[in-house]
Amino acid sequence: MFFDKDRIRDSLTLDDIKKILINELGSNEPNKDNQGNLIFQTVCHAGEKHKLYYYEDSKQFHCYTDCGDSFDIFELVIRAKKHQGETFSFPKAVKYVARLTGKTFGTGFPSNQQNNEIITDWEWINKFEKKEKINIELPEYDERLLDVLLPYPHINWIEEGISYETQKKFEIGYYMREERIAIVHRDIKGRFIGLRGRATRQEDIDNGKKYMPVTINGKLLNHPTMMNFFGIDKTKEAIKRLKKAAIFEAEKSVLKCEDFYGENNFSVACCGSNVSTFQRDILLSLGVEEVFICLDKFRDKKPDETGEEYEEKIIDYQEKLLNIARMFSPYVRSYIIWDFEGLLDFKDSPVDKGKEVLEELMRNKIEVNTLGVE
Repeated sequence: MFFDKDRIRDSLTLDDIKKILINELGSNEPNKDNQGNLIFQTVCHAGEKHKLYYYEDSKQFHCYTDCGDSFDIFELVIRAKKHQGETFSFPKAVKYVARLTGKTFGTGFPSNQQNNEIITDWEWINKFEKKEKINIELPEYDERLLDVLLPYPHINWIEEGISYETQKKFEIGYYMREERIAIVHRDIKGRFIGLRGRATRQEDIDNGKKYMPVTINGKLLNHPTMMNFFGIDKTKEAIKRLKKAAIFEAEKSVLKCEDFYGENNFSVACCGSNVSTFQRDILLSLGVEEVFICLDKFRDKKPDETGEEYEEKIIDYQEKLLNIARMFSPYVRSYIIWDFEGLLDFKDSPVDKGKEVLEELMRNKIEVNTLGVE
């Protein structure tokens, strides 16, 4: 049987999540924040602090310490098991969660059909209706907190080709106390929902703290990144007009696209390497007809990896990109940007080598439909 990962993930209850994390992955009983979200120990990297948040609405976790990343239950299992000395592929993680929770929904032909759901044509069509409303609003921070930032674009980013005008438009500043480039995050309505800092100290970068939420006056200005796209408040009009959206990993890519394309900039950043169904629905609500998955090029081979192990990692990464594209493909035309010709360095964003290279990559894009790759 082929397990239906989306149906399994979406059907998980809070009790299921607690069962997996406490009984299997080593977390203690979770805490709760003031909105009722569960906060587990950071089993994703074998940490002990309760900084791993689970957001039931989006079925996503977010680690607010070393990982600084968002992921679903399957990716969490893969990460946690790695630190327990076990290697889990994505299919193995799906099967693992299915067996633990009894959510064995599948796409194979079961031998006994008496208790199976019957899906009518109308129900199938309704399943893929475009989303029109986003009902969940993240908490809004006081705009006055931004007054402590130096309102000056950073020279490092200007040297990378991000203009003064673009940095000013996207409210890029500098937080002297933490020596970080300050990046204001706003939701689709323009509400101030978070502040991320890009480290300028090499020590922070080497310690895995390249991008972190900023703390001002003792208040951590964080937000679940998988419930918003950076830049969506500035680029939504182009996205609606052109009916296209390009999803990059980091905020800088959106800024570079702004300098490339100005009012035709239809890019957003997911601020990680995962895209949630909540983020998908944000773009669908804008009436997009085409989505381009533009995540960073995969890393170089590590010294301690065999060629076979490295190839397996590349295949895992390709499958990850396919899974993101498949989230969109029932609704819109979905594409993956992949560097077939070696135009990028390892871990580069598709924008990092300039506009011409980006457009060459776009010409060689891969289309992913509901059945597979075209």
